[in-house]
Amino acid sequence: MVVNNTEFDAIVVGSGPGGATVARELSKRGKRLLILERGGNAPLKGSLLATASIVDAVSVGDNVLMGRTLTTGGTTSVYFGATVPPPLETFLALGIDLSRELDDVERELPLAVLPDELLRPHSIRLRESATALGYDWVQSKMLVDQSKCASGYTPEARWTARNYVQEAVEKGATLINRARVLKVLVEKGRAIGVEYELQKTKKESEIRQAFGTKVIVAAGGAASPIILRKSGIRNVADRGFYCHPSVMVFGTISGLKRGDGFGASMGTLIDGDIHVGDGNFARTLYQLFMLANHRWFRAFLHSKTIGVGVMVREGLGGGLQENDRYYKELTKEDFRKLEKGEEVARQIIRHAGGKNIFKSVVGASHLGGAIRIKEHLDENLETECSNLHVCDGSVLPENVNTPTLTLICLGKYLAKRLSRSL
Repeated sequence: MVVNNTEFDAIVVGSGPGGATVARELSKRGKRLLILERGGNAPLKGSLLATASIVDAVSVGDNVLMGRTLTTGGTTSVYFGATVPPPLETFLALGIDLSRELDDVERELPLAVLPDELLRPHSIRLRESATALGYDWVQSKMLVDQSKCASGYTPEARWTARNYVQEAVEKGATLINRARVLKVLVEKGRAIGVEYELQKTKKESEIRQAFGTKVIVAAGGAASPIILRKSGIRNVADRGFYCHPSVMVFGTISGLKRGDGFGASMGTLIDGDIHVGDGNFARTLYQLFMLANHRWFRAFLHSKTIGVGVMVREGLGGGLQENDRYYKELTKEDFRKLEKGEEVARQIIRHAGGKNIFKSVVGASHLGGAIRIKEHLDENLETECSNLHVCDGSVLPENVNTPTLTLICLGKYLAKRLSRSL
């Protein structure tokens, strides 16, 4: 056992948008920060092998997987950049006012609707098709710095949580990568630190401990409930979780320009809880997706493929088993909604000129709801164990679709409260 004798003001577990924001905000206030990230810190590259090396999958049911990314910055390392505002009224009912934090984020970050010249031609064709069919095809704001796009599309223009981690490190925070937190150390009902496994080489690891005044668990929707349960908080996921089941629908299309652009920023809502949207994403992610679905030939048809995503917002259910595996059976109603969304997707693709249409296997978009505000957390995002807080997708209510902006706001909200007592 290796013990880090440095006493940190706060230990942040995970470096996705929630954890990275807390770390950045507290480091700006001069606090001593330790950031523990399970993944590596290699520069982000767009190659197939590099992307595949950081992508992981979590099983949430029979043949239903949810993708996640293990690297500094978490899933924002491969996300599309699209955002939706946090549901302010939902959080206000839970005793959390995020309005000031949202104002701050809108001032600080490059948040805007992108012009057509930065979008994939496939996304524009989908919009034309959907609007011609009468769907209210709404374009979301994206976290993209357009000043970096003077010569056109560049993936480096997307904001990622890695940006905030780098700012925190520049302000003095310590970042340790390949550190998988096993549990929070608790003494007399108070969090005092964490125990983690540091992967030194492919075959060698060691158990370490670090100590801090505050512990913020932000390891992601799947990992954080497991960490809390191993730390003695047994009632997490007692009413299950949501996973937003989804499918992708693709068709082949001709006559569109080759080349990349930003996508997955538009869509419509059917019957209040079926989201049908632009499924045209970057070449590398497209290839990974096709290979995972055993569509080997399709993996090489990126420029000739047009896609639509379907996602259903379902209720809480299932649970976290004793072997730390999530399990949930989707209901007939969930499948009915997926089928209805698929029908709309096929209609839009056909009208756009798409042929040879097929759908993917059912997957999961987000895992959340296992840790709930007002049940497992108070309005300071603090657990029954004092000085132990949670700030990631595991705490989000069911009506949050694209969580990045909400998590940034929650991170700012939590950092303000923590700084008062540090």
